[in-house]
Amino acid sequence: MLLLKDGEVIDNPWVTIEDHLPTSLPEYPILSYSLLSTLDDNDKINQPLGVLFPCDLDIELLNPFLKKLSLIALIFPTFKDGRAFSQARQIREHLKFTGELRATGQVLPDQYQFLTRVGFTTIMIPEITNIENWKENHHHFTIGFQNSILKEARHGLVRKL
Repeated sequence: MLLLKDGEVIDNPWVTIEDHLPTSLPEYPILSYSLLSTLDDNDKINQPLGVLFPCDLDIELLNPFLKKLSLIALIFPTFKDGRAFSQARQIREHLKFTGELRATGQVLPDQYQFLTRVGFTTIMIPEITNIENWKENHHHFTIGFQNSILKEARHGLVRKL
């Protein structure tokens, strides 16, 4: 998988752990929410920590862990399922999370601008994708109808051709 940030491919130091906690964590672990929820205050984790969070859970479940988290990865199970868009905006505005917010799963290049407007900072895409298509879509829309966490002008949606 490729990782995009600001329209460019970047290195991904994070390692996803979904099934069981290893005896020693990698330097940048992303734990499934089910694993994260097994941690308690006695678990002293002094390193960046991420969580892989499904779209069918309430973001309030993240509250007890926010101080430990450097990354929240939200899952788009299909490109038609927009719940992670709502989660991202709520995580930024309601939970005030300022770390990396990552889109994973079934996202499309033409969703790129919308992903950034709700607060995603990085996007995981398949390696077999046309990267130029993603780069082009990063800047297609310059003005939006809805409020955005980006604080840009709000005049109407315009697409550069």
